[in-house]
Amino acid sequence: MKSYLDLVPISLKVHKRQSRMSVFCIVLAVFLVTAIFGMADMFIRSQILQARMEDGNWHVAMRDISNEEANLISVRPEITAFSWYGVLNFRGDQGYTLSGKNVGIFGTDKDFITKIQSKEIQEGAFPQNDNEALITENAKTMLGLQIGDQISVDTPDRTSLTYTISGFIKNVSKTMREDSYALCLTTKEFRSIYPGVTNGEPADYNSIFYVQFSSQCNIQNTINDIKLKFGLSDQQVSENTKLLGLLGQSGNSFMLQIYGVAAILFLMVLLAGIMMITSSLNSNVASRTEFFGMMRCIGATPKQIMRYVRKEALTWCKFAILIGISIGIVVIWILCALLRFLSPEYFMGMPIFGISLPSIIAGIVVGILTVLLAARSPAKKAAKVSALVAVSGNANSMQPVRKAANTTLLKIDTALGFHHAKASKKNFILMVGSFSLSIILFLSFSVTIDFMNHTLTPLKPWTPDISIVSTDNTCSISNDLLQQFVENPVVKQAYGRMFAYGVPITVNGEEKKVDLISYEEKQFEWSKDYLLEGSLDTVQTENNTALIVFEQQNTIKVGDSVTLHTKNSSDIKIVGSLSSSPFNNAYDVGTIICSEATFRKLTGESDYTIIDLQLSKNASDADVDAIHRLVGTKVTFSDVRLGNRSVKGSYYSFGLFIYGFMALIALITIFNIVNSIAMSVAARMKQYGTFRAIGLSNRQLIKMIIAEACTYAICGSICGVVVGLLLNKFLYAKLITFHWGEQWNIPFIEITIIIAIVFLSVVLAVKGPVKQIRKLSIVDNISAQ
Repeated sequence: MKSYLDLVPISLKVHKRQSRMSVFCIVLAVFLVTAIFGMADMFIRSQILQARMEDGNWHVAMRDISNEEANLISVRPEITAFSWYGVLNFRGDQGYTLSGKNVGIFGTDKDFITKIQSKEIQEGAFPQNDNEALITENAKTMLGLQIGDQISVDTPDRTSLTYTISGFIKNVSKTMREDSYALCLTTKEFRSIYPGVTNGEPADYNSIFYVQFSSQCNIQNTINDIKLKFGLSDQQVSENTKLLGLLGQSGNSFMLQIYGVAAILFLMVLLAGIMMITSSLNSNVASRTEFFGMMRCIGATPKQIMRYVRKEALTWCKFAILIGISIGIVVIWILCALLRFLSPEYFMGMPIFGISLPSIIAGIVVGILTVLLAARSPAKKAAKVSALVAVSGNANSMQPVRKAANTTLLKIDTALGFHHAKASKKNFILMVGSFSLSIILFLSFSVTIDFMNHTLTPLKPWTPDISIVSTDNTCSISNDLLQQFVENPVVKQAYGRMFAYGVPITVNGEEKKVDLISYEEKQFEWSKDYLLEGSLDTVQTENNTALIVFEQQNTIKVGDSVTLHTKNSSDIKIVGSLSSSPFNNAYDVGTIICSEATFRKLTGESDYTIIDLQLSKNASDADVDAIHRLVGTKVTFSDVRLGNRSVKGSYYSFGLFIYGFMALIALITIFNIVNSIAMSVAARMKQYGTFRAIGLSNRQLIKMIIAEACTYAICGSICGVVVGLLLNKFLYAKLITFHWGEQWNIPFIEITIIIAIVFLSVVLAVKGPVKQIRKLSIVDNISAQ
């Protein structure tokens, strides 16, 4: 042996149990950081992919600028793609049609289709001259078009615009939902057909200049420089807030709030890691003070002992960091695979075995730095052990006893448990802090669930994939068609509704108007979760009964009778109230929902206004095209699958990240508490042997351990809840109140969950030490080290 440091591997073999506990604690801290950073990285990647697919890969849009200004901006070295974009008949109210269907016409440059809206062209190429056009794929399907065919667009002034098809572009949710088409022209051709132009400036063509910046530049600095040099206002330059926010380059005030919250949560994770490892090392050193005293006896200096403790901690890092990072990587792989499985439309490009370099680097750096920081205090403590203390055999009694355990109110075993917990102020603070941080982390991150529920609206149970809608909003869709859909194997659910819009009513002596809508059995079943008061069974089984959809301005209450002035005027009784429905209305009373039998009796109508279809998972585009051909062109065929996929993609990725992280915190809490209690008991094992020798039973020792663990849990829970609530309120104000104005409420459910997890962890934590004490004899306990 050449130096005291050569004792490290020997000591690790002798104290395998304590070493395993410390290694496990470092693994937890590294895993926590790696998994969190990796999940955040995967989440950001998935959202960037989705943002680029949905909104395009552009960073800013500029309006009300001239062609000359656009040309000067486009030659800047920071810009990788730019394009004009103008649109005509966007809302379908300007009278441009193709084969009887509304057609939206947009004019743009090649960069927009090939770079800003990547993978937009499904077949063919961007128009090479002004008499060519791209058209959406749904037109190809319904009109049987091919590349090279000619199409004629009917205009409001009854003239025709003829173009040769150069290719087909991907369907968008708007055209599929509205059963319309979209046509892409060159910028020059678009401007030549645009009506009402006065002086030929881009603003006269309803045009916007889209810009994509290089990933190497500072986008905010570049935007500010462009504004300054060209005298552009904030109203003229608008950000792609979602994409820039995900790239960390947004100047939006709300995104800046989010960045601040992320920084706070990042520091909380680091603090949790430091606290876990410090608590572990402190207990480890405390259990071996006699060993460090003996080192002093043979000549080791305090400085050498401090170096010894640090080297021992770094030796643990070799294994712990590798294991922690490996487990974190596996968690990231599982997350990537889940995203691809749940929403392949948006995440097919994400590798299943994705490697997050930022998370790996963070795990390594945090692991090493945390261990070095955490080892400072135990190293100093070990260096202070005197040779006299070691030789006397009182090495584990370094803390002088200034006050005896209080046995006035408690039995001796319970009192000793409380006394042991508070005997060392530093150890007590570390243990309570470790418990508290788990609660603080959980309560802090629980705000992100509320944030998710505000930013994303999950699909309602009644959300259809396909809607067949009467073009004139009358009851004109045959019952027989609904029956065909029920029998179709690719249709999971088929349900119809009959509508009577603006029905005059008399209620409480006042004349008003409502929308009267019918529900069938399945829709009433979905309404159970939205029933505020009353009965759904009554409205389904009794004629002339109905539900009212709650609106703030409603004057109709449950129990009121309403006279409907329909074809067969009659009084109906309101027997229930719903909090939500799929409909919007323009009347002050709102919407009344009744059974199909009541509707037919009141109106004399028997067919449907809307038939909604929910498709099975194996339904293909060919199946949808077949349904489209079946219903024909005399109805509006609204395909909302693209929009549904977008909502699902966002919700799945956000939900997996948030709930996965909350579950991760819960698991870390359990493992940390179990490990901390086990190490604390291990450090006092010799004391427990002494207590056995003077007459305490195993049962009393077990009560002592339980009392000590409960002291940490109770104090940690109180501190954690108080600080956690303050931080929860602060983060809620930054993320939610700032943007939506909703006021904070105490999160009782989250508090209950995390406290339950803490005390469940305590129960699990004392089981191991209890078994160990029962197995050891008095002699073993006294000599245990």
